[in-house]
Amino acid sequence: MSSNAGTLTDVLMLQLGDSSFPLGGFAFSYGLESMAHLGRIQDMSQFRRYLENVMVQLSWSEIPFVNSAYACQPDGHEEVEPLFTRYDSSCTIPGIRKGSSSQGRSLLQIMGTLYPDLPFTAIDGWIKARGLEFHYTPLFGLCGRLIGLSHERTVTTYLYIAMRDQVVSAVRLGMLGPQQSQGILKTVLAGCHEIVSQCLDRDYTQACKTAPMLEIAQAHHPHLYSRLFRN
Repeated sequence: MSSNAGTLTDVLMLQLGDSSFPLGGFAFSYGLESMAHLGRIQDMSQFRRYLENVMVQLSWSEIPFVNSAYACQPDGHEEVEPLFTRYDSSCTIPGIRKGSSSQGRSLLQIMGTLYPDLPFTAIDGWIKARGLEFHYTPLFGLCGRLIGLSHERTVTTYLYIAMRDQVVSAVRLGMLGPQQSQGILKTVLAGCHEIVSQCLDRDYTQACKTAPMLEIAQAHHPHLYSRLFRN
């Protein structure tokens, strides 16, 4: 890879990971708000452990779908369809399923706007024609490959966005301040490289959930008396 090409992919990573990139993740806490209400996060050390558990959960439950989608040819519909159906069946919590579809639509729309010469419109039409949900996770893998990110960069960016959104959610909930949040994010991201190196070879047939308490919190979210986030 030339230095210019490497610089371009680095810039694309920065753009995808920027908080202003309109994916809609700011509207969802993915269980954090419920975990706080249930008393499972009461101090900074517990919040750090929570983030570490979330990252491990993602490496087993989400990254295998990113990996498999990245490995597919953009027009390999027979390869891609099982990813969406399997992922959909793994979304047993309605709020998480709805959030995934909402973010996936946003991702595909903005990518189609930014890269009109790439087949994002065709992917949109194919998903609609098959009656599939626009799940964010497999779409992120497809998008990463189409715009020229390496496999490792795609996975790293996915994990960074997830961790960033959790920290932003914690700030909005008043659990910690902006400076504290960046300190914890830095600490957690220090383990990101090891996590990525361990999960790059996992395909979607190996996907599983590793944090049952997080699943319970996500399911509990609609029953909160008052809530800031959708889930």
